[in-house]
Amino acid sequence: MTLKDINVLIVGGYDPTGGAGIIADVKTIKALKCNPLTVITSLIPQNNNRVYSKMDLPKDNIRDQFKAIFEDFEVSIVKTGVLTKEAIDVLLDYQRKYNLKIICDPVLKSSTGYNFIEDETLKKYFELFKKSLLIMPNSGEYNIIKNSKYFEYLKNSNNYILITGIEDKLFYNSRELRTFKGHRIDREVHGTGCVFASGIASFIAKGHDIIYAIREGKRLVLASVIYAKRTKYGYNTNPTYINREEVIKSIGYAIYLLKKMDFHFLIPEEGSNIAEGLILPRNIREVASLVGGIIKKNKNLDSNLGFYRVGEVEFGVFSPISNIIITANHYNPRIRSAITIKYYEDIIEILKSKKYEFTLSSFEGERIKGESSKVMELGTKLACEKFEGVPDIIYGDLGRESIMVVLGENALEVVKKVKKIIDIYKIHFL
Repeated sequence: MTLKDINVLIVGGYDPTGGAGIIADVKTIKALKCNPLTVITSLIPQNNNRVYSKMDLPKDNIRDQFKAIFEDFEVSIVKTGVLTKEAIDVLLDYQRKYNLKIICDPVLKSSTGYNFIEDETLKKYFELFKKSLLIMPNSGEYNIIKNSKYFEYLKNSNNYILITGIEDKLFYNSRELRTFKGHRIDREVHGTGCVFASGIASFIAKGHDIIYAIREGKRLVLASVIYAKRTKYGYNTNPTYINREEVIKSIGYAIYLLKKMDFHFLIPEEGSNIAEGLILPRNIREVASLVGGIIKKNKNLDSNLGFYRVGEVEFGVFSPISNIIITANHYNPRIRSAITIKYYEDIIEILKSKKYEFTLSSFEGERIKGESSKVMELGTKLACEKFEGVPDIIYGDLGRESIMVVLGENALEVVKKVKKIIDIYKIHFL
């Protein structure tokens, strides 16, 4: 089975802003390279400020949506969002017929306080819970479920319950199996529950176990919050999945692009290197770079100007650039990539011009001594504090050689900035 063949069915409400609901689910599933299929249960005009109304689709229409999908596609896993009694009835019919794995995100109340269900619908939810592989309420929803008179229905049922929050707790048969710790990002983001549940459904659809699916789902949500899109009243999730394979591919493609540029004159005497980290990299094991860096060709030995890449792209390479990224990421969690280039005082002065829209900061004049990795770590810290954030370029003296560091959200963005620097150099000096 190819990834194109992995279908994930979403049954839930339509949010026209795309911050939550079906659209957020679709974006998440596509980000994980699965194929999203959708059944809309309700139309819910809402935004980060409030829910305007809720119009439930009739049972016949919901059934027709299921028919259209199951006549033409193979489906083994379903993720649910906002449901009605009628939608649950139809879904349970199909669950019995196709033995569907259900990831149930019980959307009982909106983050703005709008109640999506009545008592009869809650009772119907418990029928669905018994047939679900995983139920994943947040703490508020779990309290509603636990305090319900129907909670007895859940006892001794063979499903997992994941109570979500900054720290997620996984239960099976009332026994806590595992806690998944997370990171607190200081912003209210609309639709994180949808992204989390759809992510878990996609990972399970790919054949991963539930522990792996939850762990990677948390990585997905974290990135989606860090890269969330600003709206007038808040933030909408931006489903983003960054794993080791993606990082290595990203650096490989960046090096390929560098080979198509006149990059040789920007390579320092000590060599260059390009790196990219995972989301919120904590140490060099979560940052990848070239094992031996980028070395300029010797023009006396090779008439073709250019460079050699030394070694493969690997995580955990002991290199100053890894510490640069880890340090810069503390000041802006979006910044995960950097490249070291040769210092040219004339270029620095030109780049400072507002015409070119580069931001720069330095640790020149600061008294920093020690190993190059520690010098760059402290230099990056000083430059970011001086700038009150992360600039496009940091420059300073390593002792043996002054250097420039170009930073960005990923390796491709960094290379685009390098290309712009090369073009500026050609305009002014060639």
